[in-house]
Amino acid sequence: MNYKTGWITGLLWFVGVLLYAQQLSGVVLDKETREPVPFANISVKGTLQGTTADINGAFSLPAPRQDTLLFSSVGYIQEQKVLRKFPEDELTIFLQQNIQNIDEVTVKPEVERAIVLFRQIQKNKEVNRQNIQNTDHYKTLSTTNVYIAVDTASKVPDLINNFKELTISGDEKNIRFTPIYLAESAAIITSDSIQSVYQKKDGIFPRINQAIETYILRNVVINLNFYDEYINILNRSFLSPLAENALSRYNLYLNDSSTVDDAIYFHFSFAPKNRLDQLFSGSFTIEDKSFALTSMEVNIPKEANLNFVNGFRGNVSFQKTPQGEWFYREQDVRINMSLTLNNETDSLYSSETVDNISSGNWIVNKLTQYALTNEPESLNNNTWAENPEFEQSSTRKTDYYRVEKLKEQKLIKGVDAVGGLALTGYLNAGKIDIGPMFTIYSTNDIEGHRFTIPLRTSEQLSKHFSIGGFLGMGTKSKELKYGSNITVQPGEDDKFIFRLNYSDDYSLVSHDKFHRFVKNNPNPKGNGNLIAALTSTEKDPYLKEEKSLDIRFEYNVNDNYQLEFSPYYLHSSHTPEVTFYSEFTDFETYENYGLLMNLRIVSGQHYDKFYFDRIYYLDPIPVINLSWDIGQTRLPDTKMKDSGWYSHLHGSIKGRLNMGQVFMEYMLNAGWLYGDAPYDLLDQPAGSMSLGFAKYQFNLPHHAAFAHNLYTNTHFHFNGGGILLNRVPLIKKLKLREIVSFKGHYGTLTDDYNGVFDLPAYYSKDSVPYAELGLGLTNIFKFLRVEYVRLIGNHYRHSGFTDKDGIRIRAEMSF
Repeated sequence: MNYKTGWITGLLWFVGVLLYAQQLSGVVLDKETREPVPFANISVKGTLQGTTADINGAFSLPAPRQDTLLFSSVGYIQEQKVLRKFPEDELTIFLQQNIQNIDEVTVKPEVERAIVLFRQIQKNKEVNRQNIQNTDHYKTLSTTNVYIAVDTASKVPDLINNFKELTISGDEKNIRFTPIYLAESAAIITSDSIQSVYQKKDGIFPRINQAIETYILRNVVINLNFYDEYINILNRSFLSPLAENALSRYNLYLNDSSTVDDAIYFHFSFAPKNRLDQLFSGSFTIEDKSFALTSMEVNIPKEANLNFVNGFRGNVSFQKTPQGEWFYREQDVRINMSLTLNNETDSLYSSETVDNISSGNWIVNKLTQYALTNEPESLNNNTWAENPEFEQSSTRKTDYYRVEKLKEQKLIKGVDAVGGLALTGYLNAGKIDIGPMFTIYSTNDIEGHRFTIPLRTSEQLSKHFSIGGFLGMGTKSKELKYGSNITVQPGEDDKFIFRLNYSDDYSLVSHDKFHRFVKNNPNPKGNGNLIAALTSTEKDPYLKEEKSLDIRFEYNVNDNYQLEFSPYYLHSSHTPEVTFYSEFTDFETYENYGLLMNLRIVSGQHYDKFYFDRIYYLDPIPVINLSWDIGQTRLPDTKMKDSGWYSHLHGSIKGRLNMGQVFMEYMLNAGWLYGDAPYDLLDQPAGSMSLGFAKYQFNLPHHAAFAHNLYTNTHFHFNGGGILLNRVPLIKKLKLREIVSFKGHYGTLTDDYNGVFDLPAYYSKDSVPYAELGLGLTNIFKFLRVEYVRLIGNHYRHSGFTDKDGIRIRAEMSF
C-alpha cells in the first residue's frame, strides 16, 4: 500500500463504529466448584439456534424472547432456563455434574469420538459443498452498516450541529454512534443469472465512500464458506476449522448432541493448538445423517494479534432445502476496529468482545439472508425487508436521514475533502480539482525545489469532459514550465476514453514510460514520494528538457481486458549532465515519433473508478500488462526516411499471494528494446538517494547506474504478519510485522540495439545481476515501515554508483 492509501486508511481509522444488536450474555459454572464449564452448549429449545461458551464459560447470543434455553455439556445434567422477558443482568447458569455409580467400564477419551466424526465430515464435505453450489434458485437480502463510536465527553459534539438528533444512543451513557456508511441490496440468483432487484447505499463521505468499500468492506465483509480450506479476512488466510488438515492446528472438542425432528445434531467447539497462531476459535454443529454443517460461529482470538481489530465474530446458519439438503439461511459478520486497542479483559480463546465499544471504534456489520422461494419476482423491490422470509432489515430508516444531514456539516465536509485528496490525489474546490497532489512538490538538481500548480475541471462541471493543466517553477532555474490536458468520455460508462496531453517540462532520463501501467500515479519529475523528496542527499541531475504531445485512446473491452493506443511526439533538448553525442558530434536536440500500445489483463479484478481512472489494488488476482512501443528517432537536419526504427516489447505482472499468516506482494517486469533508439529509452534502474523506500524502483543505486536493452526486474515483499514478533512478550503488544524485501535486476546490451547516441560513461555496461535485500518492521506507530537494505554480492560493492547499505522509510499501513 503506498503512502496515499496508507494515509486514507489511517484517516478512516481515526475518523474510526456500530451496528448494535441486543445480545443476551452470561456464564456457565459448575454448581459444586463454581468453576467455569468450558465449551458448554447453549441452544434455543426446539430449534437449531444457539452458541457455545468459551474456555471461561462465557457466552453471548442474539436476545431470545419468550423462549426456553437449554444448557448442556459432557458429564453434566442438562439445565433449562425459561425466558419470560429479557434479563437486565447477565445470566449465571449452574450445571450439576452427572455422577452415577456403575460397574466396571472402559472409558475412552471423548476427543477420539470427535476425530471419528470429523473424518465423516471430511468424507461428506465435497458432496455438501456441491449441494450448496447446485442450489440454483434463491434470493438474497444484504444489509451493510458502518458506524463510529463518538465520545460525548469529547469536543466532537461541539463541532456537529444537532449532535443528539444526528447520532444514535448506545447503552454506555458517554457513547453515541454516528452512521458512516449504509448499503442494502436484494438479488435473485438462478443457475444462469444474477438479477439485481434493489440497491441502495449512502455515506457521509461522498469522496471516500469508495475507500470505505475497498479498504474495509471488501476485506472484512467476506463470504464465510467453511467448506473451503481457507477464509480470507483482512488480507490474511485463516485455516477453516473444517479444512482437511484442521486437526493439525486446532484442538477439537465434542461437547454434546441433541435431537430435533428425529435427527441427531453434534455440537463441537474448537480452539488453536498454539494460541499465538492466526486461527479461529468457536463452535459448529453438524447433522448425523449428512454430516453437513448446520451452523458455525467463529471468533478471531485476541492472541492472534490482528492489527486494528478489537473483535471479530462470524455466524453462519443453514436451512434444509425441499430436497433435504443443507443451504445457507444467513451469514452475519461483525467486526470492531480501532487504531488503539480496547482494554483486554476477555478470555484467552474468545474474540475480544465486538460489542465492547470505546470512543473512536468502527463497528462494521454485514447480514446476508437467503430465501428459497420460487416466486420472488412478485415482490415489490422496496418491501423485501418486510417479507416474512427475511428478518427485519438491520438498517434503521432514520439513519439515511442522519447521513444526509451529516453530509452538510462543516466538519464532515472537511474530513471528506482531505480524505478525497489523499485517496484520489485531487482536492476538490467546487468545479475545479487541485492536483495531482504528487506533482505539487519535487526536487532535482536543475530546478532545485520544484513547485507546481496543477488544476483540472471537476465532475461538478461535467462527468464526460475535463480540461486541465499545470504551471511549475524551480527555485534554482527560475524557468516557467507548463502543460495542458483534455479528457473526454463520450458514453455513460468508461468503455471509450480519449485524452490529449501536451507539456513543456523537464523529464527524468531514467523515467520508465511503462511505469504508469503498474502504478497509476508515478512521478516523472523527481523523487518517488514525499519522504524521498524531503530526505534527498543528492538531487538528480539527469534530466532533459522535453516537449511532448500524445493522444491516448483507451478501450475498456470489459472487466477482463483494457486496450490503449497512444501515438506520441517528443522533442528532447540536452542539459548540462545529459548530452547527445554520436560519432564526435554533439546534438542539442532530437525528436521521437512513435506509437505505444498496451493490453492490460485484469481477469475481473476489483477496481475503483475515480473520475476517468480505474485504480487496481494488490490482489490475489494478478494484473498483467503487455506493451509494445514502436517508433523512429529523427536527428536535426535529417529526413524521416533516413531514420531507423526501434521496437520495445515490455511485460509486467503484479499481485499478492496469501500464505496463511504470511503474504507476499510482487511485481516482475521484463523487456527487449531493439533497433535504432536513444539511450534514454533503455531500461535504467535507479534509486532516489534518500531515506524513502521505493516500492517498484530500487533503493541503493544512485541516479544513474544501469542501462540495458534486454532486461528483467523483480520486486518481492514478504510480510510475516507477526509470525515471530507475536511470540515475544511485550513486543507483541506493539503488533509489529516482520518485513523481508528483495529487489533484483539483470540486463545486458545486445547487438540488437543500435544506439543513436553514445552511451554516457556514468552508466555501467556490466551484465552481472544486481540484487538488494531488505529486513525491517512495519506497523511502527501503526503507519511506518522501516527497513535496513543491503547490497547482495561483491561485484558492485565498490562501483561508486550504488550504496552498500542504508536505512529506508515508507508510509504504510497493513493488518
